[in-house]
Amino acid sequence: MRTWRLVATVLLTALWLLPVVHAQDANSGGYRVGVGDLIEVTTYQQEEVSGDFLVEDTGAVNFPMLGAVPVAGKTTSEIAALLEKLLEKDYYVDVQVKVEVKEYASQPVTLLGEVQKPGTYYLEGRTTITQLLAKAGGLAPTAGPTLELRRRRADGEEQDPAVMVFSTAGVLTGEEGRDVVLEAGDVLSVSAKKMFFITGEIARPGRYEIALGMTLMQAISEGGGLGKFASQAIEIHREVDGEKRILALDLAHIRKGKTPDPQILPGDVIIVKRRFF
Repeated sequence: MRTWRLVATVLLTALWLLPVVHAQDANSGGYRVGVGDLIEVTTYQQEEVSGDFLVEDTGAVNFPMLGAVPVAGKTTSEIAALLEKLLEKDYYVDVQVKVEVKEYASQPVTLLGEVQKPGTYYLEGRTTITQLLAKAGGLAPTAGPTLELRRRRADGEEQDPAVMVFSTAGVLTGEEGRDVVLEAGDVLSVSAKKMFFITGEIARPGRYEIALGMTLMQAISEGGGLGKFASQAIEIHREVDGEKRILALDLAHIRKGKTPDPQILPGDVIIVKRRFF
């Protein structure tokens, strides 16, 4: 009879331990607890030392009977092992501890610009750019062609160069950003659509979005190409430092490589001149 009771006890203990291991492995995922996080500690048959504990500015939690226990920089599995060791040292025999992060608040990243829900988010383990965008509801319809990631050094100073640039189209398809793991303090900014206007002797005059690195020849193609009575004379009306400037260009020279194909800037107004017979 005693043998069966012993076997039953061992089986029950094993069944309880299995989900503990999986829960801790899934919850930690390499995440290291930091100041401001709220951890949940669950013990087997010792409810008096179970509960929620805030990681204080010192990097420690104030734990029953143990006092201040340093946990910052440790994974949940490492914290559980430390608590088990300390509790078994003076208070319990063969105690089992499960630790999970209940609220993440120690590793903030900022998401700005044209996304559905901009704001501050907290890393919950390994998080890529695409995962963060998904958490924020994805890109807004007004999202432009680029996404910038600014990262700070450990001393708080911005790196130089500090900006990594991705195309939003590449991020959406998963070709860019999926392998970039975010770090605490990162700032992501999604640009707004940048527009230009084209009018005159063009097939489809109107307002268009500027693609990344778009040039004059590409802008004309976006407008459907030159109209029937178009000349080779083009004007780009542009505002620079509050002053209006007019760039007079010859498409024939651009095609022959005699003149560089200029890049289109936000707010540019392209006028295709009519030829005279």
